[in-house]
Amino acid sequence: MDGAVNSQKANNGQSATSGAGSAKRSALGPRGKGLFGRLIEGLRSPPAPQQEAASVAIASGKGGTGKSFLATSLAVALHRSERRTVLVDCDFGLACDHLLLGVKPTLTLQQLLAGQCTLEQVLIKSPCGPRLLPGASGVRRMATPTDKDLTMFARELGVLAGGEDTLLLDLGAGIAPATVLTMLSADWIVLVTQPEIAALVDAYAVIKCVAQLKSSAKFLIVVNRVGTPGRGEMAFQRLMEVASQNVGVELRYLGEIPDDESVMQHRLGQLPLIATEPEAPTSMAVTALSERLIQICGGLKPRTVPGDEGIQARFRQHRLFM
Repeated sequence: MDGAVNSQKANNGQSATSGAGSAKRSALGPRGKGLFGRLIEGLRSPPAPQQEAASVAIASGKGGTGKSFLATSLAVALHRSERRTVLVDCDFGLACDHLLLGVKPTLTLQQLLAGQCTLEQVLIKSPCGPRLLPGASGVRRMATPTDKDLTMFARELGVLAGGEDTLLLDLGAGIAPATVLTMLSADWIVLVTQPEIAALVDAYAVIKCVAQLKSSAKFLIVVNRVGTPGRGEMAFQRLMEVASQNVGVELRYLGEIPDDESVMQHRLGQLPLIATEPEAPTSMAVTALSERLIQICGGLKPRTVPGDEGIQARFRQHRLFM
């Protein structure tokens, strides 16, 4: 009988130990496990140095500033400047770049992240030159990408960066976590705003949010829909004054785009205005912006980076702290 009692006690002890272990494991929860996994990723040995494209995020504080219009137009202008350019529609749930480039994708980022197609299958070449990685539109699940989605996305960005000159990353408006993460991972951030006070306030909110996480972030400011020449630079000066007093990131003025009636008359589904009307005021302004962008960003050509400093590695590192 004593043996039976001891056996039962031992079993009870094992059950208690097992229960405690389960409690510890469950205490981590999905978020804890995800954080632990990301920490392990960050401690892995860095890969070898590699050639990588320059990456430029196109961002805005509020919707309706003309961010996607600028992103698609810049993609065309950079292609004409003999830069192998891929435009990535990073507005995960409300993508529209395919409409502005006049293409009809059959596959999108949604299928790519789900493992239902390859990167080459989802990339689509626009009639005016640059290739597009189209995003999903009207897909609620894509509006809040999971850790797995972001890991896959970072990996595909790394693959893309290894074979192009320039990656243009057209982000969703605002400061959603995935949007901020992509901004932090890019080499440069083109922030699109308008001269109105509401747009400038929202642009400053983006700058402040990013600066809290990455003081070395490099912002290039574009002021769109400027009615009077020179008003764009005045708006930039106001933005820079506020930013210099409160945050320490680098702000540079990229230029302004005029308020052009031809843009309002241009229909979705057509080729971009810069392709069909290169002499329009807006088209000429975007061409000038692309030339200045090339000058500021070291030619927007591939360069050799250490394996732990590529866009995929930066994406992974910044995820540790978000």
